[in-house]
Amino acid sequence: MNGAQTWLQFRVGGQTHALDAAAVRQILRQPRLLQPPLAPAICPGWVAWQGRPLPVLDLGACLSRRPSVHGDARYLVWTQAEQRGVLAVDAVGALLHLPATVRTQHWTPVAPGLPPPWSAICGLLHADPADALDQPAVEPVAVFDPLALWQVCLFADCGAAASAPHGVGEAP
Repeated sequence: MNGAQTWLQFRVGGQTHALDAAAVRQILRQPRLLQPPLAPAICPGWVAWQGRPLPVLDLGACLSRRPSVHGDARYLVWTQAEQRGVLAVDAVGALLHLPATVRTQHWTPVAPGLPPPWSAICGLLHADPADALDQPAVEPVAVFDPLALWQVCLFADCGAAASAPHGVGEAP
């Protein structure tokens, strides 16, 4: 990780998590969700984005919490490594920007070996007590890799590899 880094914070099941903001292309509110019959809770349907159908991964269902697909949900359209998809989350928070000069004080990489879906965490962000002033200590924020989330939540856990949607496809 060289240079400054910016993360988009979001909430799922009462916990704050984050994604690399560079991977997030758009935040959708209440898009039309096409729900095929018998769709698993983890992948409840498709959203049209820029004229293309993209599959939705319900991050609440993936993380074993209550589903995130509800009236107040937000949908994060992401693109990474020629792939794209949509993550349904409970709420979207602020951008967190850390310059390279202080990032090492706030970032802890995660060692491989966590079970899915936690294996999609690439690191933890920690609040600096000096930045928090008199605020109570803040728990670390898990930073997820969106493509890894798809791989561990859909393909590994659901056995969806054989029927993997082509919408998790090439980026424009």
